Order: sequence, then structure tokens, then C-alpha cells
Amino acid sequence: MKRVTIFLSLCALLCISCINNSRTATDNNRPTLAVTVDQTLPAWSEGCLDIHFINTGRGECCFYILPDGTTLLVDAGEVVEDDITVEQRPNKETRPYITFAKYIKHFLPEGKSAVDYCSPSHFHIDHIGSKDAATETSPVGYRKSGLLALYDLVPYNHILDRAYPTYAEDDKTPSLSGELSQDWATFVTWGVKEGKFTADRFTAGKEQIVMLNNAEKYNNFSILNICANGFVVGKDKEGNTAVLGSKQKSGGNSSSCGFHINYGNFDYIACGDLVGSPQNRLAYYFRDFIGDGNLDAFKCNHHLAGNSWGTQMQQCNFNPRIILNHCFTNNKPHVDRLKHVLTFTEGFYATNIHPDIFVNEDVKANKLIDKMTAFNGHVVLRVAPGGEKFYVYMLDDSDFEYKVKFVCGPYISK
Repeated sequence: MKRVTIFLSLCALLCISCINNSRTATDNNRPTLAVTVDQTLPAWSEGCLDIHFINTGRGECCFYILPDGTTLLVDAGEVVEDDITVEQRPNKETRPYITFAKYIKHFLPEGKSAVDYCSPSHFHIDHIGSKDAATETSPVGYRKSGLLALYDLVPYNHILDRAYPTYAEDDKTPSLSGELSQDWATFVTWGVKEGKFTADRFTAGKEQIVMLNNAEKYNNFSILNICANGFVVGKDKEGNTAVLGSKQKSGGNSSSCGFHINYGNFDYIACGDLVGSPQNRLAYYFRDFIGDGNLDAFKCNHHLAGNSWGTQMQQCNFNPRIILNHCFTNNKPHVDRLKHVLTFTEGFYATNIHPDIFVNEDVKANKLIDKMTAFNGHVVLRVAPGGEKFYVYMLDDSDFEYKVKFVCGPYISK
């Protein structure tokens, strides 16, 4: 009975906070947050933090605009159609990397023509591209798909990945995993040598993604690398902050790079497809550095697959207010995992308030898809200047007008 009462109360709150096609989100102080359904999403403005989940139905692509206008691109996958992929957006004729390029160019801050940072979470096909999708090879030998093809349309100024500069196994880096991983190594090595961009290894425990335009104005903003190559930020036996773990045997999902964005009271974490023991160690980061129930937004690990929450995460009252999920196959979100999230049957809800879940695809095979807060489109999270509140928008992905379909908020940062 208590859970039924809680659920009904939550439904009432959701009806108040989530604005459908007949409502308008308003913010008298910040016009970029005052969005009307059916209008094109207004451009980023200084002081806001934008997080864009760009949907093509063929892989992940996350585009960030930091409060001073510094930009970050994480992933741009390109898988080919098969029996489990969803419908390609906006159509089958437009290659995913072209869709990514059009979107990024539309939302890039005025005066910019390149992305400041490009940081693939790992080297799998749904994150950097696939050989089967590539129709062209560069003069230096790398096949053009996903991130490797996108560069021709939207250049990157600085690369951060888990294996630069050696792209070979060493004491801190497992071997490469992914069919275009060697192509990526060729691309980055060529680009650095020719002065096209600079590069560094993404390292857990460092702040390598920094604001480049007006950092001193936003001293309450930071991005900390919290995992890479199986290493995770945590506390040692003496209670001191340390980088924990050891090199992964697998160079795939468990070696994903991830970071924690903090902006005032707002906290967001994204860790690619992190699974296994690094994911379990990361649970202690939530516990020790964020606290039960204080995470505002979480890019779900591994597309909300069955292994998207490790056993330790289930035991540390891990309850983000917002879950953002990239999915492009009809077996994700995983039905049982999603059922756990929606019915409080796992131990990561300190407050018994389940999160609002935004999924970029309408996965018809998933019988629980109608339980999502919103689905089927580009997803944008926009944090107000100072980080005190944020909104989530769903944009139409059937064309290149980026009209708002749904608005939810404001959420008050914890």
C-alpha cells in the first residue's frame, strides 16, 4: 500500500513537472530555458551546460557545450542495419556521420567551426564506427566511418582516448578492442604528426577536459576523469582519494573512459559501456564522493543492458534523478533491468523515488517502453547558469529542424 501511495504521488508530480504538447516551459530569467513545444530548440547561451544525445538509430553520440562555450564530443558510432537494429534516423539515405555533423554544426556556439575535445569512450563499432559502414579509405589508410568520417566535416582540436600514444598493450593499457581500433590509431597518429590536432591519453584521476574560453568565470564547474582502462577513482584503505584497480584483460566495455561533471549543485556521470569489476568499484565513487540520492543525471552504462548496473551499484543506494539512455537495438533497454528500475526491486533507491528515464528510441519490442518519461528523438539536458536547475528536452529526429516534442522540468539540482 505504501508503494502504491508513493507511485500515485509520483505520477501527480510528473504531471506537474513534465510539459506535454499543450504546455510551455518558462523561465523568466533565462530565455534559452523558455522553450515552447514545436519550436526549434534555442541555441546554447553562455553560462548554460548543454548535454545532447544525438540520435541516428546507429550508435551513440554525445555532444557537450560547457558554460563558457568549450565543446566536447564523446563517440559517434555507425553500425549497419541488421535484424535487431531500429529504424535509421532521419532516413536510410543519410549516413549517420552526416546527421551528426549537421546537428553539431547547428548547435555549435557562434563563431566556432571545430569541436574542442573529442574523446571516444572506447573503440567499439557503435562508438567510433564499423568497417561494413565505411565506403571510403583515407590516403593514409584509415577507413572512414563514424568518428573517423565525421572529422572531415567537423574537425577536432584535441583528442583524448584510452590508448594514445602507443595504441599497444602496456602496464596500464589492455590491447585494443574494436574492428576500427587500428584505423583510429592510424587516424590519430597521422593527425598529430601533421599538426591537425593534439592528443593525450585519457587518464583516471585527472582533469583533462577544461574550459578554454573563460574558465575563471565558472570556478564552480569541473570535469573529473573517474575511470579508464579498468582504473577507477575511489578511496584507499586510509581514506585518501586514489586511483584504484589494475589493468583490464579486456580492452572493450570494461575499459571504457568515464567522467563526472560537477556544476554547482548539479552532478552528472557518463562512463560509456562500463561493466564488470570496474563498474562495481565505481559504486564506491557514488557512495564516497556524491552520496546516496545526490546524483542528478546519469548516462546509463551499456545502453541499459542487463549488465548496466553492477552488484555493488545495486547496494549503494544509487538513485539518479534522471537516466539518459542511448539505445539502437530492439533488445535494449533490457526488460528485467528496466523492470527493476521502475518497481524499486533493487537496493539503489535511498528515497524510493524512481528516476525519470529518457530513451532516444521507441523500442517496440520492449513492453515497458511506455513507462519511459519520454522516448523517440534527440535528448537534450540543459543546465541553467550556476547549476541550480535543469530541463530535459526531446527533439524531433525525423528531419534537421530540431523542433521540441517534449519538455520536462525544471528539476532542482541536489
